[in-house]
Parts: sequence; C-alpha cells; structure tokens
Amino acid sequence: MKAMAGPASAFTALAERSLAGGLARCQSASAGAALAQLDLGTFFERRVCALASAGDVCEAVWQETLYRPLGQFLSRSGKLLRARLVRHGWRLADGRGEPPQALCLLPEILHSASLIVDDIQDGAERRRGGPALHRMIGPERALNAANWLYFWPYALLEEMPLPASRRRRAAQLVTAALLDCHRGQALDLGVQVWSLPQPSVAALVAEQSRLKTGCLTALCTGLGALSAGAGAGQVRLLMRFGEQVGVALQMLDDITAVLPARHHKASEDLRLGRPTWVWSLAARHCDEREYRTLTQRARAAAQGDDWAPICALLTQIVGDAGLAHAQETLARAGDLLAGSALPEAAVRDMLADLAGFERAYD
Repeated sequence: MKAMAGPASAFTALAERSLAGGLARCQSASAGAALAQLDLGTFFERRVCALASAGDVCEAVWQETLYRPLGQFLSRSGKLLRARLVRHGWRLADGRGEPPQALCLLPEILHSASLIVDDIQDGAERRRGGPALHRMIGPERALNAANWLYFWPYALLEEMPLPASRRRRAAQLVTAALLDCHRGQALDLGVQVWSLPQPSVAALVAEQSRLKTGCLTALCTGLGALSAGAGAGQVRLLMRFGEQVGVALQMLDDITAVLPARHHKASEDLRLGRPTWVWSLAARHCDEREYRTLTQRARAAAQGDDWAPICALLTQIVGDAGLAHAQETLARAGDLLAGSALPEAAVRDMLADLAGFERAYD
C-alpha cells in the first residue's frame, strides 16, 4: 500500500492573496466583532425566559427535563461556522446592516439537534468538552430535546422582521435541508463500510457527505442571501458554494480524525463501520487485495478498543494527499465566486474566514 502525495492548498493561497490590502483586514475585524455577539447558549436562555410560565409544576418539569439540559449543552463553545456562513451569505447579497441574530443562529440550532441525535445513535460518551446530552439526561429525554430543537427554528422564522414571502421561502429551505440531512444520515446508519463493494464506497460517501453536511451549509449561505433580498439565481449560486464548503470541511474532519490527537473521534466511526472520506480515499487508492485486508483488520479492531494501529495504517494510506484533496475541494468552492457580480469586499471576507477554518485542520 502506497501513501499518496499531493499539492498544497490552492484555497489558502487564494485567500491570502485576497487579504493583501488593509481594507480586507478591517472588514475581517468588523466581522469578528459582529460574530462575537453571537452566543447560542445566551440566546437560548433569553428566549426560554420568555417562554416561562408563573412557576407552576409544568414549568418545573420543563426546566428539569428540557430547558436546563439544553441550556447547558448549547452553552458549550463551538466554531459557529454555520452562523458565520449565514452572515457571509447576507453580506454577499449586499444585505443592509447585520442580519438578525436569530437568523444566524438558526442553522446552529438545527446542527445542535443533529449532534444530540448522532450521539445517541453512535453511543457517544462526550461532545464539545462535556458529556453527550443522552449521558446527562438519558436517551429518551435527549431525543425529545433534539426534536424540540428541530422545530424551534420555524417559530423563530415567524418572528423575524422579513417580508412574509421571504419567511415562507426560508421555511421551505429549512424543510428541504432537514429532509436531505436525514436521508444522508440514513446512508451513514444503513451500511457498514466493510460490507460495501469497494467500487461503491466513493459514491456512497460522496452522496452521504453532500446530503448530511453539504446541504446544511448550503442552507446557511442560502438563508443569508435570501433574507437579504437576493434573487433566485444568486441564492442558487451561494447554496452551491455552501454545499461544496460543507463537503470539503467534512473531508477535513474525517481525514484528520485518524490522526493521534483525534483518535476518540475515529474510534466511534471505526467501531461502527461508518463510511467516511478516509474509506473513500482508501477504496480509490488500494488494489482489491489491499483493500480487503484493510477492511478485515478494521472489522477485527471493531471488536476491541485499540484503534491506534488501524488509524496509523489509514493515515499511511491516505497520506498528505487526502488533506490536499479536501483543500482542493475547498478551493473549487472559492472558484464558484470568482467572476461573479458579488461584492468584492464580502468575497474577500468569506475567503479569509474559510482559510482560517482550513488551517485549523492542519
């Protein structure tokens, strides 16, 4: 088995070139200040206070089984990638001022719901530096809390200061994204990678990643642009861009999971035989005998808890070219914006932000 080799990221170079001027640096600082105001935990606590009744027995149960656990879970730090993409979509569509806070946090709410459900389905122990929610309150209550989060954005949309036609279209985008994300999750849950024919692995992983991750990031840029008043063509362009960004970041997440610092993440996927980009790349670059041996070793490792050897082997096979492949996918996303009529400063701001996310996986 031969380690792959690949080029450095074209996307990083593109973003660094776009940041050559002081104007871009000022805009990035402004974006950081605006994003610092976004705090999902604080937003949730503030909105829950508005829902609270006059201290009756029902309120006490809701606090114990729903609101307080969700508040603790949502207060854990995250990258707020999806909130940032909504804001970028808004600015790329030349939206005035800052987008509504609830709009930016809406995909973060949906993502948080999906994490809770994922953790139940994977039997995960931890999430974002603390216990998984189902480890805190049990799977039944955690599932109910996640379902509540899935529906909450529809109520938030109804309250937003947007024309009714935009609110309706935004709700349609949310529904379509949720349907696609659950279809992607069905692919993730429905098959173990060692039961798939080798030629089928790449196609299944690509579709699973597009639906499960890409469609949610597409929703972010699409929501921002739509809410700012963009036309249908511009919304479609930014949703294609968002989808490709999501797929690229999923690649980076999957590939870096087999590195020593992230073996806890890899162990969940390997134990359950989840089809990931690591397996997609291995299926493409191993011959039939090598791939069969690799999957047999992974299946055997799934019966124990020593993942270091199989992670090391996968790292050797995927090599630096696995990361290069993800970086090139991110670069192609940036290319979608090249030559468009989008505001130049907003494009620079977007590229700078995404380059930072890419470097976080180095």
